[in-house]
Amino acid sequence: MNDQRGKVLSFGPFDLSIGNRLLTNGAKIVPLGARAMDLLIVLVEQANKVVGRRTLIELVWPKRGAEQVSLRVHISALRKALDQSDPGRRYIANVPGRGYSFVVPVTSRSSPASGDLKPSSRFRLPACLMRMLGRSDALAAIQAKLAEQKFVTIVGPGGIGKTTVAVAVAHEMGTIFNSQIYFVDLSALGGAALVAPAVAAALGLSVQTNNVVPALIDRLQERPTLIILDCCEHLIDGASALAEELICRVPTLHLLATSREAMRVEGEHVYELGGLECPVEDGSLSARDALQYPSVQLLVDRVRAARSDFQLTDADAPTAARICRRLDGIPLAIELAACRVDIFGLSGTASLLDERLNLSWVGRRTAPPRHQTLNATLEWSYDLLGEAEKRVLNRLSVFAGGFTFEAAVAVVADETIDEADVSDCVWELRSKSMIAAQGQEGRLRLLDATRAFALQRLARSDEQILFRRRHALYFSDLFRQAAAMDVSGWSKALGIEVDNLRAALNWAFSSAGDAKIGVELAAASASTWMGMALLTECREWMRKAISHLDDMNSGTRQEMILQSALASCMMFTGGMTEKSYATWAKALLLAESLNDIEHQLDTLLVLWAHELRVPNYAEAIKLADRCGEVSEGTGRIGAVATANYMRGITYYHAGRITEAQGLLELSLHRDEEASRQLLIKRFGYDRKVDNLAGLATLAWLRGSPDQARRFNQMAIDEARQSNRTVNLCGALTFASFIAYLTNPDDGEAEALVDELAGHAGKYALHNHQGFCLSMQALYKIRRGGEISAASTMLYSGLEKLSAARYGIFNWFLQAEFAKCMALASRPREALDAFERAKIDLDESRWYGPELHRIRGELALSSGEGVAVGRQYFLRALALSNRQASLSWALRAATSLVIAEKSAERAEAAWRTLQATHAKFREGLETLDLRLAAKVLNGSYWRDGAVNSLHGPLVAGGGFG
Repeated sequence: MNDQRGKVLSFGPFDLSIGNRLLTNGAKIVPLGARAMDLLIVLVEQANKVVGRRTLIELVWPKRGAEQVSLRVHISALRKALDQSDPGRRYIANVPGRGYSFVVPVTSRSSPASGDLKPSSRFRLPACLMRMLGRSDALAAIQAKLAEQKFVTIVGPGGIGKTTVAVAVAHEMGTIFNSQIYFVDLSALGGAALVAPAVAAALGLSVQTNNVVPALIDRLQERPTLIILDCCEHLIDGASALAEELICRVPTLHLLATSREAMRVEGEHVYELGGLECPVEDGSLSARDALQYPSVQLLVDRVRAARSDFQLTDADAPTAARICRRLDGIPLAIELAACRVDIFGLSGTASLLDERLNLSWVGRRTAPPRHQTLNATLEWSYDLLGEAEKRVLNRLSVFAGGFTFEAAVAVVADETIDEADVSDCVWELRSKSMIAAQGQEGRLRLLDATRAFALQRLARSDEQILFRRRHALYFSDLFRQAAAMDVSGWSKALGIEVDNLRAALNWAFSSAGDAKIGVELAAASASTWMGMALLTECREWMRKAISHLDDMNSGTRQEMILQSALASCMMFTGGMTEKSYATWAKALLLAESLNDIEHQLDTLLVLWAHELRVPNYAEAIKLADRCGEVSEGTGRIGAVATANYMRGITYYHAGRITEAQGLLELSLHRDEEASRQLLIKRFGYDRKVDNLAGLATLAWLRGSPDQARRFNQMAIDEARQSNRTVNLCGALTFASFIAYLTNPDDGEAEALVDELAGHAGKYALHNHQGFCLSMQALYKIRRGGEISAASTMLYSGLEKLSAARYGIFNWFLQAEFAKCMALASRPREALDAFERAKIDLDESRWYGPELHRIRGELALSSGEGVAVGRQYFLRALALSNRQASLSWALRAATSLVIAEKSAERAEAAWRTLQATHAKFREGLETLDLRLAAKVLNGSYWRDGAVNSLHGPLVAGGGFG
């Protein structure tokens, strides 16, 4: 056949991808057997030519040959498949006495080969085997099922190759799903509740909510997606519940699962994967004939990996076939047997298998034959080990997911097997394929089947509790030492041990374990859980550890660490709730009783963040000032910088602009990088990014919009560099807000909101999602969109903000929306919307003057009169001056001049506006300043017959 792996051949409604061996009709896969596919490729590549029968047989059955009747059978099946998808059209003509011809016009186009998936897709999927044997029919059948029925579970015993086949299917379907394919390995998870968060993590969604399923559903609606749930059997309830909900609620989703048992839920279609095809018993079987079977090919390939000169002879062919039959064609069992052929030869290996496997195949449900075969193979390999190797292997089974050589020696060595002997045994086990390499960092692991077998052996001995304890103690010491070192990046480095961490904690809190070790390990590993963003799991371990505290460790530093970690997880997964606040308050009391300054500062910071977001500025100021008092006695630069940051941010939000300026500058310029990075690692707060964003807002308020833009860009750049999504979203939020105030219609603000929406949606950051929806509602109504749709969008955003207890912008967003409604000739509804927001105009906020001004404009538009509007404008002006907010003062003065009817009042207002405008030294092309200039020189009045409300709105400056 021609090498057209990069081509797609099209005919009729069909596309034939030769590289993927895939025939599709639109979005549907046309199922074909392997021989029918081979025939189709040959005929299509030689379309409108007669291909002889003998030529077809030689190309499609190159080694085994075939009878004419086999060719006719497969040609008939191919015709039937084409006719079912496109009835009435003749594709394959029979030319009597000559052969067959494909008689439909064929065109070709370039298409990426199955191995040429996008880098992101290759990152999501494990690598496909260089050569997979005997699974072409299974791949075609599963792809067809998946395309038509959308939810397929590959079932079969351990070692049968379910994962291998699933990965191959994913790679072959990469172009169909445009590389939107995600592989989720469930094998290391310890509870059904962790299945959904694991899927969310694979999709790149940050797990920061108690129920991630709605976020998953929203994300998966975007485009056709294939998710592979691998190794579901130990979490069958959780996996099946999630799979059923997703497949029922997301029409564009396709699910492929692997499990040792079916999920038995709605929408599932089961594909039972059997062993590799084996030769029937035949004493005259030749090597050539034996090698037509994938099981024998696999056996020979694996033997050659150890002995490159190995050749299967005709004399040995029946023996090779017997080994494969004895192992029921299970790939893992065949590979394990092949490892011993180098030592014992084929005949010796077959004899050992015969002795070990004989009558061990009983009970399908409780003891499946293939499971028994794998056990027998492992038992045989185990019996070949020396006594010391057996004991070391059994003890190594306490490790989960992998281990270092040093860890193996530390946990396994004792007075019966010293460190030198353990070292020798580990490397012997590695050479005998009982231990596998894991990754490129020198880590080792037991294959899952090997570990399960060794665990059973360990359980039969009197050593199980001892070595589970040693394993837990080892990791407790490791995590405690790392926490004490306080080195940047250590929590991420220890993330590779998360499976061992789970195993140790599971044992420690079990009835046979030691809860004291569990409490110590939970406290020591808290930062690692949070550093890996496994917040849901961290929360559950902290709760479990706290429930096991006794009088000895209650009220200790250990409890303080556990309470702090629990509070952090509750805050990030459930938002700023009263419950999380109470947990932090308890942590603060513990820190104060222990005189632990570091944790006092940490807890004060988080409690402050609670109050700031609500917002409750009076309480936030108290907490910030308290943090300042605590930090001043430490002499630590970082602690003082944190306190200045807290006070500066709070003061500016509360409208104390002058005080805030100096504090934010102090925090920014007198800081300690190690302290700042530690704060980011623990809680995600980056005071440098927040300080820059705060200074940007203050610069705008003081009348320096160009400087504000520079500060905002610095904040965004810093957040991008730190690669922390939460910090970047914070920077984008304030940058877009200030851009909106400066020039709402020049595209900058909207572009920033769009970028923010992308990040917020990807990581399910509900407060930022709410802000984006609200801002998008403003743009919708500004551009003449339907008011009811814009209103729905606004209140949907406000609902998200409320659920996240993030109320910083709520009043402004609602006031601004009311102003836009007035612009859209809905003055009465605009005033109703403003009143419905229950805005307290007496509460001090940095945008307080603008709330007064907007209320004044609404008074004019709704007919309350100039006198009422004037009072609001004068209050806005007075408040702007008290806050030293030049930008708000400019808006208030502009509105006042436009509103005044009497010459005397208009003259006084004009002089106020002139004095205010003269104070600006930059940003003269912003809408506010351009409007003010027009009002001052009289051109505003000449430009059009618009009333005092519409003037600022049309120009944009007065209402920004």
